[in-house]
Amino acid sequence: MDDLNPGPLLGKRILSTRPAPQGENWCALLRSLGARADNIPMLGIEPLEDKAAVQTLKNSILDFDQVDIAIFVSQNAVRYGVDWLEDYWPQLPQGPRFLAIGAATASALEQRGIPCEQSGNTMNSEALLRLPWLQQLDGQRVIIFRGAGGRPLIGDTLSNRGARVTYCELYRRTLPQEAAATLKEYQFQPDIISVHSGETLGNLVNCIQQINRNTLFAATLICPSVRVTALAKELGFTRCRTALNAGDNAMLETLRQALG
Repeated sequence: MDDLNPGPLLGKRILSTRPAPQGENWCALLRSLGARADNIPMLGIEPLEDKAAVQTLKNSILDFDQVDIAIFVSQNAVRYGVDWLEDYWPQLPQGPRFLAIGAATASALEQRGIPCEQSGNTMNSEALLRLPWLQQLDGQRVIIFRGAGGRPLIGDTLSNRGARVTYCELYRRTLPQEAAATLKEYQFQPDIISVHSGETLGNLVNCIQQINRNTLFAATLICPSVRVTALAKELGFTRCRTALNAGDNAMLETLRQALG
């Protein structure tokens, strides 16, 4: 983790929008550096409980020994996906190569004892698709661990390159019921707002519009990718900074640069 020199964070008001517990961990880091950090989750994560969805998920896990490439798109995909794998595969098959979107996701995989083939710090979907060994995938089986209804870019692209793609959908993302009310009660004008995904950003804007709190658009917004930054500008934020990825080190470095 980054050194603990407060630098420009000292006394600054930062609003985090991450789900718990990631949001509280992020805020704890910011507070350790002297910031006044608050977390109002703009994304909720709930495991899928529909019987049909659970059976589909189970079938994917049971077929895991036939997989060539396993891709995890988020820390939550690791959390739920590895739990399922450990239930049915106490000893993981040797065949699959493991990939992760983002440094934090790769770290989460490795903490669960799964080696991750990671290329640099900017492993977003687009960077993953540029990996040389993913260009020709004739007949290879790819499983993508994700939430319900995630971005189709990886699956569609790998399918076009000849892969047989299966989605293992583990959870659904929601807008927390109390998000708008909590934001309305939030009396501060933050120096910085951090968002860690495009869906979180969309939910934040939804809440801002619900409560007519347009002054929040004036805060500097720290985004995890070029794609999310472009979306933020379209939605009304005028001061956006782009981190290398959604990992804590990358987001923190960009936050410091914005305040420096």
